[in-house]
Amino acid sequence: MYQKLPFQPGIHKDDSPLEAKGYWVDADKIRFVAGNPETIYGWERASSSTLLGICRGAFTWADNSRNPFACFGTHLRLYAMDVDGNVYDITPVVSRAQAASISFTTTMSNSMVTAAWTGHGLAADQKFTFDAASPVAVGGVTIDGTFTVATVVDANTITFSAAQAAASSAGPTAVTLNTRIYLPPGQTDGLGGLGYGTGGYGTGGYGGSASGYTLYPRTWSLSQWGQNLIANPRGGGMYEWAPNVSASELVSNGTFTGSATGWTLGAGIAYSANAITYTASSGAATQSVTTLPGAWHEFTMDVAAWSTGSIQAVYNGSNIISAITASGTYRGTFFSGAGGTATLSISGTNATATVDNVSLKVLAAANIISNAPTQVTCSFVTAERILVACGCPDSNGNFDALRLRWTTTQNNQTWTQVATNLAGSYTLSNGARIVRGISGNRENLILTDTAAYAMRYVPDPNVVYSFPELGSGCGLIGPNALTQVAGRFFWMSPAAEFYAYDGSYPQPLQCSVKRDVKDNLAWVQQDKVFAFPVAARNEVWWLYPDSRDGNECSRYVIYNFVENHWSVGTFDRTAWADAGAYQYPLAVDDDGRVWFQEKGFSEDGAARSWSVTSAFVDFRDGDSHARLVGIQPDADDLQGGYGITVTTRIHNGDGVTSRTFGPYDVTTATGKVSARANGQEAALKFAGTAAPAFWRLGAVRVDLEDTGRRR
Repeated sequence: MYQKLPFQPGIHKDDSPLEAKGYWVDADKIRFVAGNPETIYGWERASSSTLLGICRGAFTWADNSRNPFACFGTHLRLYAMDVDGNVYDITPVVSRAQAASISFTTTMSNSMVTAAWTGHGLAADQKFTFDAASPVAVGGVTIDGTFTVATVVDANTITFSAAQAAASSAGPTAVTLNTRIYLPPGQTDGLGGLGYGTGGYGTGGYGGSASGYTLYPRTWSLSQWGQNLIANPRGGGMYEWAPNVSASELVSNGTFTGSATGWTLGAGIAYSANAITYTASSGAATQSVTTLPGAWHEFTMDVAAWSTGSIQAVYNGSNIISAITASGTYRGTFFSGAGGTATLSISGTNATATVDNVSLKVLAAANIISNAPTQVTCSFVTAERILVACGCPDSNGNFDALRLRWTTTQNNQTWTQVATNLAGSYTLSNGARIVRGISGNRENLILTDTAAYAMRYVPDPNVVYSFPELGSGCGLIGPNALTQVAGRFFWMSPAAEFYAYDGSYPQPLQCSVKRDVKDNLAWVQQDKVFAFPVAARNEVWWLYPDSRDGNECSRYVIYNFVENHWSVGTFDRTAWADAGAYQYPLAVDDDGRVWFQEKGFSEDGAARSWSVTSAFVDFRDGDSHARLVGIQPDADDLQGGYGITVTTRIHNGDGVTSRTFGPYDVTTATGKVSARANGQEAALKFAGTAAPAFWRLGAVRVDLEDTGRRR
């Protein structure tokens, strides 16, 4: 006699075997839709490029022409990706040096170069650029271009790998060149030791130092400022990137090749030998240049044969660099604001020198925001287009982990509060540190390690924002463990509790898998927890590092906030951005590969695996035994076969006896599965591996016979 097995939606891992009856107890790559389990959709490579480092920040947006862009922040680099999957390294430059003298040593047939670089201040895997006016070869290796530190020998010596092997052993050879140093690498893993929130709830020293950011894995705050990106590595500065993927030259004939065409030469300036020469000149060489709106630009210029006076580079009436009083290569950056056409002027003051290689390019890397705090825990942009820094120095320059500062509206370079702007600051009182701030539809949410605060706009320039405390004991476990969707905020607390906030007060969510997550979370790695919505499915996901797998994010929790149920599974994803500017969500795995998620029904064309396991259900009421002789499968839109495994149990005075039968193969043509399994109760496991693979459970019916046996 066939009877339908009644299963309730959601995974219940925290209940006893009897309490969990009628539910599902485990799953992988499964969500619940309208009460029934179905496989999540597949994933495909979004780019052939691989990111360097572990990604802990993902964000998508569109420029003013509606071109989609994605940003990925790893512990080593900052990347942008266009709609075609082209990935660009936009890691910001943190320092530029003129005319550094560095000695290089090469070994024949080896691409590794040793650089004696006094006080280099570099770290392994950090990127840097050598820019020589006339590239020099040492042992056949050209010392020019961008490289990565292989090893730090000592404070004055590094090694790096060149593009080619050396033709001979040579050096040490001193070379004078300009250098650019990019953002230093961040921490890969959490190291613990920062007090409250480190380890299980209540462990560690409450009130421990919040300034040792190297104890944390590097995470990123990423947000949109108009068409630009704001990127903030935790504990670092605030950087801005306009969506320009190539450093286009804006100066016409800056090399003066063959003539000074394109330039207007003032008194005492003449063209000579592919350069312009100033002879005791107080005139200027000028040309009209069109800059891009809202972008950072870099100016460079070579000055040679200097003997007297000074030379000044000016764009649109503002100095680009300080006055030049010596030969060398000079650089300066500036923000274009509204952009447009203005005059570039290279003026002299009683100057005698030669000028060449004048260049003005749009920066293809992120640039530090002028006047912004240089040590910031996290940042975000409000609906009023105000940039907010959370956890930053106070007015005396001392770092305050509970302090917020914000700019005036429409200008992310104005941080000083005056009567005519909306810039300001505020210090929270509950907690040891701000963990994350996030903008919302009606208000912003600030979470410390212990409390939740609203940040509400007040149309009063003397106030700007109010900060009512929403609740205590509901802080945030890690900076990426917070997200929002459909006007609600969702997060995980340091106690591994899940919370939601919709404008009233923080509400703990009744979670049927909380104990399993809490007991197995790799606690010193809690800053890696990454929350994101899958809005099209009414879901919030948390990726988290599970101690059963290692230190990296390996598992997930799904909460369906409409149907109010949970699911779990495994996934090697470290960061995720929901669909928006891109049609599909984007995610990055721990090998640096970028994926389109929720796309297709395979793993980039290959087979993928899924499974869901039920709790035990009674064959008969009480202690009666039954024999399962058939299963009538029911699956909607099935793609790829799957198997059904039956596990039975008998309870008696000697304990619990279990037996497993199957798996029994099922295809679209299967009408009935014949089986023979005796017991008091049974659990079913549905699992498949195929490409394509899709499965949605319907009504499962089993054919039972009474064995007449009891106990």
